[in-house]
Amino acid sequence: MNALRYVFVTCVVGSLWSSTSTAQQPSLSGVYTREGAALAVLEGDEQTLIQYESTFPQGQSTGACECTFSVRQKKSPGTWVLASVQPERIWTLNLESGRLRLKGPGAGCCGAGWKGQDSFSRPSTQALTVCKAKGTRVRLQPLEGAAGSGPSVAAGEEVQVFASVPPPDLVPARVVQGGAALVGLMRYSDLACPEQGREAGADVKWLAGRWIQVRTEGKGYVIEKYCDSATPSVLLKADGALVVDFGQESVEGTVTAVKPGAAGASSLEVAYEGGTHETLEWTVVDAKRNVVRLKGGTDYFRQGELYVRDNARKGIPVRAEACDESE
Repeated sequence: MNALRYVFVTCVVGSLWSSTSTAQQPSLSGVYTREGAALAVLEGDEQTLIQYESTFPQGQSTGACECTFSVRQKKSPGTWVLASVQPERIWTLNLESGRLRLKGPGAGCCGAGWKGQDSFSRPSTQALTVCKAKGTRVRLQPLEGAAGSGPSVAAGEEVQVFASVPPPDLVPARVVQGGAALVGLMRYSDLACPEQGREAGADVKWLAGRWIQVRTEGKGYVIEKYCDSATPSVLLKADGALVVDFGQESVEGTVTAVKPGAAGASSLEVAYEGGTHETLEWTVVDAKRNVVRLKGGTDYFRQGELYVRDNARKGIPVRAEACDESE
């Protein structure tokens, strides 16, 4: 879900800026999203930058990708070969009629458990964020060159960027100068960008509160207490603000809409930091004990997780994990 971000390792390669004397409006530049993932394409005249962010199941928790590539070769109109930090490991972006399909080993910027491919609907594209350069020594820098060695960008000049929330120090950027489209990295602090506020939230007063994860045991429930992490929880405020705590990492979001479902159920539309979205089914599974199930998306909640309202947990036993005190 970064927009969901839990642990991000950046895999960044290739020369990321270029200029030519002829500029054409790129047909693919923009941000493509699905539940829990985003793919940004910044196309220049001679170079293209790709950034991929997503979350994925990793055992009982959730892993995350943050990968930045340059396009090494456009083998055909439908296949782009991407430059990666490990040249022997090939990543590709296939331009299908209705989808963009990313394939690769995941090593270096995703880690174990990534499924090896992801796809995005082409009609789902959103515009890159338009910012303006500020200051007098702003440069669009290539990754393989020294800082500040790229072309300069004048104060007030428009810059298209893709930035997570909160934004990293360096963000992928695209500038058009003198008819030439350039792509590279810019310091976010050198840009004046629209405030990245959270989306407007729905009224969820009846669901608001802190919810603690529980497991079923026999005919009842148990709360797990771990040595190296907190018990996972969900904090939902009346205005729709949401914090999902996974124990060691957390992600913030907003419930933007609530739709009624079957008896005891509601469908929650959730927008996370970074622009990712997912739909979760909130179902009351035990009204007497105030236990609900959150299920949906393709990541942490894909199989459904049980939660009890914090102020109704009395009587549910806590099972502490045996910890090695010598560690």
